[in-house]
Amino acid sequence: MGFIARAPLFLCCALVAVFLSFAVLASNAAPSADVAPSAGVKLSSDVKPSSATQPSSDAKKPTARIVERGNGPIDETFVVGKVKAVSAAKVDQLLLDKTGMVSNRQVVEVEVTEGPLSGQTFTVMNEITDNPSFNVSVTPGQEVILSVVTGGGEREVNIADYHRAPIIVGLAVVFLAAFLFFGGKQGFKSLAGLVATVALIAFVLLPMSLSGFDPLLVAIFICLAAASCSMFFVAGFSRKAFAAVIGTVGGVIVAGVSAEVVIACAPLTGLSSEEAQILRGSLLNQKPVFFSGLLAAGMLIGALGVIMDVAISISSTVTEVARTAANPTFKLLYNAGMNVGRDIMGTMTNTLVLAYAGGALPLLLLARQMPSVKLINLDLFATEIASALSGSLGLVFTIPLTALVSAYLIGRAGNTTSISGKKEQEDEGIRIEDMPEGGALTPSKDQSEGIR
Repeated sequence: MGFIARAPLFLCCALVAVFLSFAVLASNAAPSADVAPSAGVKLSSDVKPSSATQPSSDAKKPTARIVERGNGPIDETFVVGKVKAVSAAKVDQLLLDKTGMVSNRQVVEVEVTEGPLSGQTFTVMNEITDNPSFNVSVTPGQEVILSVVTGGGEREVNIADYHRAPIIVGLAVVFLAAFLFFGGKQGFKSLAGLVATVALIAFVLLPMSLSGFDPLLVAIFICLAAASCSMFFVAGFSRKAFAAVIGTVGGVIVAGVSAEVVIACAPLTGLSSEEAQILRGSLLNQKPVFFSGLLAAGMLIGALGVIMDVAISISSTVTEVARTAANPTFKLLYNAGMNVGRDIMGTMTNTLVLAYAGGALPLLLLARQMPSVKLINLDLFATEIASALSGSLGLVFTIPLTALVSAYLIGRAGNTTSISGKKEQEDEGIRIEDMPEGGALTPSKDQSEGIR
């Protein structure tokens, strides 16, 4: 295999290396996401309850950090604890009289099960309000996440959240087992592509975006690298994979351009969600264009999966037609790819739209209570619609582009030549030497016996 034959491999490796290098630089230069709380907060040796009205969003983060409060730095860590006993909830009458808010206060005994404080028991106050999104209702024997704040020789312990990690890990194990059991060797290759995609998003896209790079441009390169890794892992370094990569990149570019046009003309701020508002409070030095770029990047990442699915399906179809047809002309292969593309266009568009609709069900219920004029112009609603339509537009353009490139590459090679220049045939039991000059396939002896 010469240098030209290895070009896709070198390109994929080079892209990953460049992205990882930028990620290292970005992670070193990334601004801190912690926001310094207001000064004057004093720790007491007594254990304090969590705030009932405005619980800190930091309590949701299972990390350790150091913040500035009052007279010096305070270390805040999150550990796993187990509930030993829970008292009956009592209504905070003073809070009810002053604010009208119902708050039931529980006295909870929790034992730390990990870290330096393992084995120690603490008594904390747990507030149950009339807002269920802020409540952590506990029972004896249940595991919870504890927020431990220490500073100046004093310690404050609060219940931060439920311990959900074991359930998530268990679900992931079941998914991996089913994926590998039913997918076999091909499933392992697909899993490798999935891991590469997740790694690119976690270690390249996020750090570089936090460092000030344009999230949309970074997302386009991430999509290129992720598509290359996934396709080459699944289909090998073949013309089929190369055609699918080109089709995917073309569809992603169309989706990105359409998303950017809609965001600029609508305009969409990218700050319609609660998460974006929290991020804006942590990144005060970022300009508004950063958040609109982040919105466009999210649209691309959300559409990448279905675009890759469409591209590899069309490329595989063209490959099979070229393998079985007596005279696989360019027109025949292109029409075959387009026919399959038209069949899957509707289902894949439904997949993309339903994915966005499923994540926005509360918004859809809220929409029924609004006038249509206000609804269609609402930033949050327009953002969801633009995300679904821009991704679907990229999906539609992926079909003719992939069919065109696949028909050219695979038809030109007669589907017997890989990128490496070597003769190849993917299905077992079909030998290249059995193929007559006309191009029709002759099954091998083993395959013929299997058909009979």
